[in-house]
Amino acid sequence: MAAPADDARERVATGRPGQFKATHSRDAEVARLNAALSAQQNDARASRLADVRRIAMEALLGSGNQNDVEEEVEVEDDEEDGPDAEGMDVDSSQRASGKRMQRLRRLHRTLFFARQLQMPDWMILPPADLASSWMVLARPEGERCLLLSDGGRVEIRRKNGYVQERYTDSRFPRGLTILDVVCIEGPPPASPPASTAPADEAPAGMADDDEDDVEDEDVADAEDAAQSIDADMGEAGGYGKASGKQGRGGRGKGRGKGSGKGRRSRPQGNRSYAVCDVLVWGDVDLAGAEAECRLYWLESRFEEMREKHPRRARPLKLVRALPATPESVTELYREDVGYVKDSLMFLHRFGHYQVAEPITPLALMWRDRTLSRFVVDTPDEKGQDVPQRQAMVLEVRGGGRLRTADRFIVGQCTEEQLAAAQGLAAGASKAKALVRCEVQTVDVANRCLGGVVPVAHVPARSRVWPDSWGRIVFQHLHRDGKAECISFERLLQAAAGVQSSQ
Repeated sequence: MAAPADDARERVATGRPGQFKATHSRDAEVARLNAALSAQQNDARASRLADVRRIAMEALLGSGNQNDVEEEVEVEDDEEDGPDAEGMDVDSSQRASGKRMQRLRRLHRTLFFARQLQMPDWMILPPADLASSWMVLARPEGERCLLLSDGGRVEIRRKNGYVQERYTDSRFPRGLTILDVVCIEGPPPASPPASTAPADEAPAGMADDDEDDVEDEDVADAEDAAQSIDADMGEAGGYGKASGKQGRGGRGKGRGKGSGKGRRSRPQGNRSYAVCDVLVWGDVDLAGAEAECRLYWLESRFEEMREKHPRRARPLKLVRALPATPESVTELYREDVGYVKDSLMFLHRFGHYQVAEPITPLALMWRDRTLSRFVVDTPDEKGQDVPQRQAMVLEVRGGGRLRTADRFIVGQCTEEQLAAAQGLAAGASKAKALVRCEVQTVDVANRCLGGVVPVAHVPARSRVWPDSWGRIVFQHLHRDGKAECISFERLLQAAAGVQSSQ
C-alpha cells in the first residue's frame, strides 16, 4: 500500500496529474479564445447593444418606482440552443443547418439588466500570450453593479437587476453613461443621532437592504431635488417627471407627495463605487470597442473629472488597468491599492465587452488565499471553514441533465430529485431553471461530476447564469490543495513569457 501513496506524493511534487493536462490543453484554450474573438463581430451582438441603450434610457426616464419587477421589455435575442439542444423537438433541416433564428423575447426589466454584466471565466491555465495580449486590474471586494446615468441622474442596479439606489452626480456628462462598478461598503458612520432625525426621514440602514424591493420613500425627494443642480435636467425628463401631484413651487413630485419633507444632504451610509469598465459614456458606445481602448478612454475621462464628489453623490474610484507584465502583476498582488482586493481580473486587449452572454474567455479571474479570504465558496464570514461537499449552481436541461454556463453537460439527476429541490410535484421540474447542487467528486479528465445532489432552487431574482466549468475546476483545485498549476509563481512565469510544461 505504500507504493501508491509514494506515487501520489511524487505526482503532486512534480506537477498536476495527467488528468488535468488531458482536459485543458493549451491548444484547446487557444482555439476557445480565438473563437470568442471571432464571434465579437455579428449582427446579433449589435442588436443586443442597441437593446441595452434603449432599455437603459427607458429605465432612467421612465417611472420613479424603486424597482420595476412588473415592467416588461422586448429584446432581440439569439435562440439559446442550436443543433445540440436536449429534449427539444427541432426540425431535422434546422438541426442540420445549425442557424440561429432571431426572435423577440419579453423579459422583466430587472431580469434584462441582470444579463448585461460581462461574466468572466476563471483562469485554470495561464494564457501563453499573457504579457503581450492581456491587461490586469485588481478587482475590489464587493458586489458588482451597473451604474446608469443620464445627465447626472444616476441609478445603480445590482447584479440581479434590482435597483440598489438612485442619486445625482453632476460630474457625469450629458447623455447615457453605463459603467461596470463594484460597490464598496465602508464602515458605518459613528453613532448616528437617531433621536434628532426628522419623523419622516428613513433610518440610516434602510438603503442597505440586499433583497427587499422597496427603498425608503425619501429617495424620491432626493431625486426630485436633483433637478435644481442642472437647469437642463428638467428638459430631458427623468425621475422628477413621474406621474404625481404638484407640490409647492410647481415641481412635480414623483410619488404624488407635497413639499415640506426634509431632504438629505447626501445619500446615507458610507458607500462608494469602484469603476472597473465602461459600456457607454456620454452616448458614445464603447461596449463594442477593444478593452485597451475602453480602459484608456475611462482613465482619460476620470482625469478630466473633478476628484471631490458633490454632496448628493457617491464617491467614485477608478480601478487602474495595467499591462499584464510581471512587474504589474506583482504590484497589484502585493502592494496596497487603497481597498480590500478580491481577485485579479485579466482582460484581453482585443476583447469587447460581452453583454447578455453567460461566460466569456476574454475576461479571466484569478485569486489565491493570499489575495482573497474567499478563494473557496463558504458561508463562513472569515472564509476559513470549508464545507465538506463542493457546491455549485447548474442549469436544468431536458431529461434532468445539468449544464454549466459554457454549455457542458456535467451531470444528471432524476426528475423527482429536481422537482423536490424546486419545490414542485414529482416529475414537474422546470427546464432551464437554476439549481444549487452539492457534489462528491469532480472528474476533471472526463469533465463530469460525481454524486450530484440538487439541494435548492435558485430564483431568477438571485442570479441568472449558472457556474462555468472553469469556476468548478478552480474551486476544486483549491479545495483539494492541488492549485500549484495556477499558483502565483505560475502566473508570473506566464507574464514573463515562460512556457509551462503543463
